[in-house]
Amino acid sequence: MNRYSKQIKLVVFDTAGTICDGPGDLSARWKEDDGKGCKAPVIPFHEMLLNHDIECDWATIRKPMGTYKPIHLKMLMEDASVKSQWMAKYGKSYDQNDLDLLLVEYRELLSKYIIDEDLAQPIAGTKECFERLREGGCGIGFDTGYFSSDAKALNDVLEKTFDIKADVTTNGEIVPGRPSPFMIFDCMQKMYEINHEAISCNQVVKVDDTAVGIESGNRAGAWTIGVYASGSDDYETLSAANPDFLVPDIKYVADIIFGTIGA
Repeated sequence: MNRYSKQIKLVVFDTAGTICDGPGDLSARWKEDDGKGCKAPVIPFHEMLLNHDIECDWATIRKPMGTYKPIHLKMLMEDASVKSQWMAKYGKSYDQNDLDLLLVEYRELLSKYIIDEDLAQPIAGTKECFERLREGGCGIGFDTGYFSSDAKALNDVLEKTFDIKADVTTNGEIVPGRPSPFMIFDCMQKMYEINHEAISCNQVVKVDDTAVGIESGNRAGAWTIGVYASGSDDYETLSAANPDFLVPDIKYVADIIFGTIGA
């Protein structure tokens, strides 16, 4: 566990499954719904593959969750069942041209679903958490595996509709994404450009619903908090990534930061 030495200055949150797009039953719209959060990236992968007569369940689609979406796509295409179905339909293995075309299809679907009114809803307690963090002197950052344009569209909805806003944002299209630490470092640099105050890694907290997000925080030398009930990865999966703390959802984050890390 990191050793606390100074006040936490920056908390970097994943978006889908951590601050918005939480759990719930939307099976009336999507019969495959597994009740988990972070549905907005899953649905377009599922629909895109079905457009090519390829069946892929949500559990399989969720395995690479948190990674930059082109990498996520390639990992799905390497799944044994997906590869065999692709070969059966097209008589050949997929190639880079296929990946490029599939990514175009995926992005068109994602841009629609990421701002869907059912999927962009903030998770209960998000606004209150942000208010407490700011009152305690913490900056707020968002990172995500979404593309820049989609991340901006979601952030605009969160701000304009729900009054939920980050001080700094980044995504896997700008810098290498999770499980690398660079999105966290990007948020740290942007906070420096705002406040002209250097931030140490042990003054940063990374909050994420995916194992790769926790890994990114660990590699950055930040504190890490996994939220296991609101997003894609369950308690066991997040625990295996060795977070400093595990809590059900964002409602508990401020208490951990002020009551435990900073105690």
